[in-house]
Amino acid sequence: MKNKRISRRGFLKGTTLAGVGFWVAAGTAPQVRASANERLAFAGIGIGGKGGGDIANAARFADVVAICDVDKGRLASSARQYPNAKTYTDFRKLLEEQEKSIDAATISTADHMHAPAALMAMRMKKHVYVQKPLARTMYECRLMAKVAKETGVCTQMGNQGSAGDGLRREAAEMKAGVYGDIKELHVWTNRPIWPQGPETIRTMKAYEEKVRKENPDNAEELIAAMKKKMEDQLKNVEWDLWLGVAKPREFFPGEGAGIYHPFGWRGWWDFGTGALGDIACHSLNKYMKALDLSAPISVVARTSGHDFDVFPQSSEIVFEYPDTPTRKGFKFVWYDGGWFPSREFLNEHGFRYPEQMPEGGDIIIGTEGARGQGRNERKRGMTVPEVQYAPKYPDADGNIAEKQDDDPRNMFELITAIKENKPELCFSNFPNQAGPLTEAMLLGNLAVWTASKPNEWGEKVLWDAPNMKITNLADLKTPGVADLIKPVYREGYVLD
Repeated sequence: MKNKRISRRGFLKGTTLAGVGFWVAAGTAPQVRASANERLAFAGIGIGGKGGGDIANAARFADVVAICDVDKGRLASSARQYPNAKTYTDFRKLLEEQEKSIDAATISTADHMHAPAALMAMRMKKHVYVQKPLARTMYECRLMAKVAKETGVCTQMGNQGSAGDGLRREAAEMKAGVYGDIKELHVWTNRPIWPQGPETIRTMKAYEEKVRKENPDNAEELIAAMKKKMEDQLKNVEWDLWLGVAKPREFFPGEGAGIYHPFGWRGWWDFGTGALGDIACHSLNKYMKALDLSAPISVVARTSGHDFDVFPQSSEIVFEYPDTPTRKGFKFVWYDGGWFPSREFLNEHGFRYPEQMPEGGDIIIGTEGARGQGRNERKRGMTVPEVQYAPKYPDADGNIAEKQDDDPRNMFELITAIKENKPELCFSNFPNQAGPLTEAMLLGNLAVWTASKPNEWGEKVLWDAPNMKITNLADLKTPGVADLIKPVYREGYVLD
């Protein structure tokens, strides 16, 4: 199927987008069909799980005219909710047929399909709301930000906390220096909350071998039941469309649901971005705005071990940031899968070590203060620059609510930006926030890739962000690191 595309004038060939700096100048703004007082027309691409909430939030302020999902069961359920929307299982067909009917689209697929759908929509000058993380690879993030600039569309990533006024004020205060110069930043999460690890059974052949070894008396019965489960689940899933740009592999049902669809894909290198990709776009959002996390110069990791197909269960990743004209260099450390800052670190810096650490949290250490784990010191009486608060929307009774859910307000900000033709109104827009943040966090996965041996530090990756290059690639012994930067799409899908 042929994608409709804008002119590639100004696009650079190759793998680095070198020589253009980080982002380029904006192009001509797209035309919006609706006036300021009219409702926009939205399409929903990926409408199960979080995608169901995204398109529902759009429906509060806009008309849903088309929906798409590779899961026919989910699609049928959503069609009952939006009876006037035309249904599709292939986003390319939706965009081609609805090009003149829609203003914008929500994109809430598995990570590996974010960029293909968003790039096609933006090249048609459609505004987009894309769930976090922005994309599966750094090159896709860079390209999505570039296309957003060139086409002038309004963009928003689905890190819903962006709409919280508290987050925005915290970012402004930190940038103003309430903790002085930041020296260290430590963040941890309870992710992954999905099955993940190299022991995962992923093919029918492996399942048969395991069952025959562990349950010889009723092995054939168990195998027949699993094959029936696979057959039943595949009746509802367009598996080849689900795979999309990824290389082919066998569908496998797993326990309860498929090990890939509808949720387990997060833990697979071909489809997801692991714990870091899942939650960092939330937990690091304000730090990106305050500290510019876009360009680390190195990253190194240790993990619980992985097999280059499934992400590890746990990891610790250290990012090194250099001095910039607006701040001093600092160290950022990420922990997931039940790993936390050490007791020695907490004691050294005056933090308490509780009997049970919270599932998620952060610690800031600055020259003028610190925050986290029972400690909050900061400079008082500081002048904080003007904060870009989220726009407020009227409740059903017409009054402006002081307290509003994060999800609708994040979507409403995008719709406001579209109607006012001001892409910069979106806090988590692709060029300035979502793209650089996601790109930098995905760099951490390059370090995770090199740390395949359990509890051993992997190879340090040295990074040239402007040119998107690993500067010590020739010295790295782990194969395949550079392949994580730019994906190769299957025939029928367009990258650049």
